[in-house]
Amino acid sequence: MQVAGHFQGGSSSRRVAATLRCERGQVRVVAEGGDLLAVAERDEVEVSSRLGNTPRFIRFKGGEAFETADNDGVDRLLPAAGAGLLHHLESRLRYVLLGVLVTVAFVWASVQWGVPMAARAIAASLPQSVHAHADSLVLELIDRQMMAPSRLDATEQQRLQALFAPLAAELGEDPPIRVLFRLASDEIGANALALPGGTIVFTDQLVGLARSDEELIGVLAHEIGHVAHRHAMRRSIQASMMGVLAAVVVGDVSAVSSAVTALPLILTELGYSRGFEREADDHAVDMMRRHGVDPRHLANMLQRLDPAQGGVGSYLSTHPPTPERVRAIHARAAQ
Repeated sequence: MQVAGHFQGGSSSRRVAATLRCERGQVRVVAEGGDLLAVAERDEVEVSSRLGNTPRFIRFKGGEAFETADNDGVDRLLPAAGAGLLHHLESRLRYVLLGVLVTVAFVWASVQWGVPMAARAIAASLPQSVHAHADSLVLELIDRQMMAPSRLDATEQQRLQALFAPLAAELGEDPPIRVLFRLASDEIGANALALPGGTIVFTDQLVGLARSDEELIGVLAHEIGHVAHRHAMRRSIQASMMGVLAAVVVGDVSAVSSAVTALPLILTELGYSRGFEREADDHAVDMMRRHGVDPRHLANMLQRLDPAQGGVGSYLSTHPPTPERVRAIHARAAQ
């Protein structure tokens, strides 16, 4: 009895067509031309466990290996090796169901707690130089592709900088807050962005939309919340970790980019982002109170930024529905 396959020597990656034989307690690998490639006692070789239709390997002490897809032939030729624990488990429905449950529980716990906790710890432990470098890269990208120099009057910019200074100074140098003004493209419009290293960008359109300085203070307090909680870096780390987790579960790194795998990742990241927005809103309410500004000014600005008041477009965004945020801000302001 013999099994066909390929042999690979321990000192070379070259594969040679060969057959595996078991004669008088010895395992032999013979090339197609009849040359003996490897020989060992039966108890000196290692036989890989059987798992579905994956190839089996018979490994020798010298590093040589024989590979074959004939799993049944290996089991007949080397019955003492058995099918292995993995094959035993996958052949029984109760173990398969248990494995599915364990996998689902592992993924759920990782997404719910593991990834956010790990990202928070990693982002907090990174030196400020890393955040500052990421900050400069993002700002360079924004200036090159999405925004242009501000058209706000220099006097107005100076007035707003003076208005924002007390809030910007609250975090000290961890990280240092600086406010920049830019004219945004139509796609960005009225917006404010918090970058990883403490830079906060206000668009001209946002400044023009505000009806009072208190509304702009509310937006600044919200963006400082993103900076204080390292949301930009945490989101980047979480996205990377979710990709790795998906690759581990699916078993194929290339599958991460597929639509089936990418959709859960996108929805999960939306959930993470909405959690960040709520955290930044809470931070803004507390900060505005400390500086004697009514937090409801932030709620008014949010309503003006999102006149649609939620809906499908709002659901598929990184922000919670505006009515939900407004209710939460009013509730905290009333406490």
